[in-house]
Amino acid sequence: MKMIIRSLLVLVLMLGCATTWVGAQGLPVNIESLSDEQLIQLATKYNLMGLSESELEAKAKEAGLGSDQILMLKKRIALLDPSVAGGQLAYSNKTDSYVLRNKVLTKGPTIRSKDSSGVLQVFGAEIFDNLDLSFEPNLSIATPSQYIIGVNDQLVIDVYGVSDVTKKLKVTTEGDIRFPNLGPIKVAGLSVDDARAKIKKALTRIYPGIATGAVAVQVSVGQIRSIQITLLGEVRRPGTYTISALATLMNALYASGGPNDIGSFRTIELLRGGKVVTSFDLYDFLLKGDLSKNRLLQDDDVIRVGTYNRRVALKGALKKPAIFDMKAGETAADLVQYAGGFADLAFKERVRVTRLGSSGREVLTVPSSGLSTFQLQSGDTLVVDSLPALYANRVWVSGAVYHSGAYGLAQTQDLKTLLQLAGLREDAYQERGLLRRLKTDLTPSMVSFSVQEVLKGSFNLNLQREDSIHIFRATDLRERYTVEIDGEVNQPGRYDYFENMRVQDLVLLANGYREGAARQKIEISRRLSAGGDTISYAVIKDISLDNPQDLLFELKPFDMVSVRRLPVYKEQIKVSIEGEVLYPGTYTLSGKNERLSDIINRAGGLKSSAFAEGAVLIRNTYVGVTSSDASLVGSKARLINQQSGRNIVPVDGGDSTILKNLSAQQKPVSIRLADALGQKGSAADVFLEEGDIIKIPKSIQTIQTFGMVNLPKQIVYRDGLSFKEAVRASGGFAVNAARRHSYVVYANGEIRTTRNFLFFRSYPSLKTGSEIYVPSRSDKKKLTTGEAVAVVSGLTSFLGLLVVLINTAR
Repeated sequence: MKMIIRSLLVLVLMLGCATTWVGAQGLPVNIESLSDEQLIQLATKYNLMGLSESELEAKAKEAGLGSDQILMLKKRIALLDPSVAGGQLAYSNKTDSYVLRNKVLTKGPTIRSKDSSGVLQVFGAEIFDNLDLSFEPNLSIATPSQYIIGVNDQLVIDVYGVSDVTKKLKVTTEGDIRFPNLGPIKVAGLSVDDARAKIKKALTRIYPGIATGAVAVQVSVGQIRSIQITLLGEVRRPGTYTISALATLMNALYASGGPNDIGSFRTIELLRGGKVVTSFDLYDFLLKGDLSKNRLLQDDDVIRVGTYNRRVALKGALKKPAIFDMKAGETAADLVQYAGGFADLAFKERVRVTRLGSSGREVLTVPSSGLSTFQLQSGDTLVVDSLPALYANRVWVSGAVYHSGAYGLAQTQDLKTLLQLAGLREDAYQERGLLRRLKTDLTPSMVSFSVQEVLKGSFNLNLQREDSIHIFRATDLRERYTVEIDGEVNQPGRYDYFENMRVQDLVLLANGYREGAARQKIEISRRLSAGGDTISYAVIKDISLDNPQDLLFELKPFDMVSVRRLPVYKEQIKVSIEGEVLYPGTYTLSGKNERLSDIINRAGGLKSSAFAEGAVLIRNTYVGVTSSDASLVGSKARLINQQSGRNIVPVDGGDSTILKNLSAQQKPVSIRLADALGQKGSAADVFLEEGDIIKIPKSIQTIQTFGMVNLPKQIVYRDGLSFKEAVRASGGFAVNAARRHSYVVYANGEIRTTRNFLFFRSYPSLKTGSEIYVPSRSDKKKLTTGEAVAVVSGLTSFLGLLVVLINTAR
């Protein structure tokens, strides 16, 4: 068997390589798609031996076979031939003949026929498709006493007592065994018990102690012979099989793959000597576990599977819907029993039957009481419906009750009883409840009632099936009451309003004041009615929490509280300096009038390697922006997007995200550090602001060209180096260079553009660290043929009009 596995592995390796060469994808053969016959034929065709299994596996992996494919191959071989555990498989020269010694041939999965819906399977077919079942004869048990000894069986004769002799003798083709010093003993055709008695009697001639009991004799079957049987009719794989003499009818049937699409599961005949020995019904085994007719097979036995007599489908609310084979005289009640009975949700009053009539399909309705007498026909389809989803006695209650859900109508016949059982919550809205009711045509209707009157007993309603009652919460029927606080508190925002809430309570909910809060300047705005339906906000109160009277000021729903900042309160202002100073880092400004030169001096001054002309100031563009500023920006951005129909200004995330994004935006500011240090207090010595970053680079000696030059590069700067010389050093202008739009960016961020006047062009001067940018010319759109014709026509018309005007003037 290992040789066969090796052969098949090499074969699959070759096929996998072929697939790789042809498809250029390296895809191996799909082992699962090969049939049993293909595996056997390919193993016979390719006699590939000599390699170990591990070597073959390694080469198979190199060819692209994964571990799953190799495992599937081994599993298929094991299922195709159980001789992996000791037997041996061969494929005889005789057509359709399978030889199996010691064990019964098993097979791979088979797809069974299904009904027109594509769902139901023939009942019993699954045992022949189940890879976990083998139905192999057990060779480890004692030989059955009814086993008939035949040619090639090996008998083990053990003589013990005064004499001690053990002999293993094979039954010859003449049907006898030959014990030393004793003539032939004919045992073929005898049962094990009869053969034991005959051998014991024959041995008394050379072992007299047997008669007196001094010597005992034990006879058993050592090796079981193989027998040939034939499977005919409607089986998956008919043919001649060589199997173990301990095999039964069920073993052989499983080896053949079981009944085919039209094969009967109810009438399987065993023929011996041309006569029917027994008729096996698979349903006896499947439904009752009865194997009394599962006879041991003998040499030259024939198993015949005929076509089914009646086949009926049973679907719907059953425990095991399937297609069933039915014998004559069996009724619909038997069929339901075969399916395990009705499911719990089955509508058991009647069963619908679809029948193939002589001129078309027919539908019959069979009451459950008539199933035991209803005779089935082949092709019938029985359908068991499920119970409808509607409840016969259910009412619902939901909302402001303690025990919402479904209730039985018998216990809650009226509205008051239902509300008392459900338990009304304290926050229930007493003025009105709603009852949803289905009319006779299942269209919904609505009935309103006063909850208060129902509980008092002055009003009540009798309930009906599927009535649904909803009790509202009083808080659900009004807008959520909130108050809002902003400004100098730790957690500004919107909070739920509570009755008798005061300003100090709201401040506590907001986690208290911030350090710079002005407790004497708290502003409250309130929603006021201006008459009619008009609602407006008005500032109605400025309070001081240092005033005991103001502490008692009571808030109303939707009040807005603003806590102002102390005018004299200032937080520390920090700036950073990086690069070529003695002490780079973060510094806190000593006042609002501290300048660039001041912070450079505090940082120890410039290093000798500092490049002052390249110093840059990075500043937060929107430093100090507030939430109201962000809200204004967001509103304008949304208006721009709405008017343009596009997302020109992203506003995703709301005003808080806009505030965060605005605060994080930084822009470079061009400065002249050398002038600021040389002329302190001058315009070049700028004032510093929160978050400023001063970057001072090391001295550099090069300039850089970018854009439409033939070779953008760095160039060593020298005094007097001009723009044109730098471009020439970079290979000159490219063909599509826009020379008139060239510009220079200096190390401190300043920009100088090319000046153009008529045919004269003046390029910017260069300094150390300059960057030259030469943009490309924009491609002018060529006129299409239609546009050219239109232009020519227009010019022609204009010239014609001009000629007419000139002639008229004369």
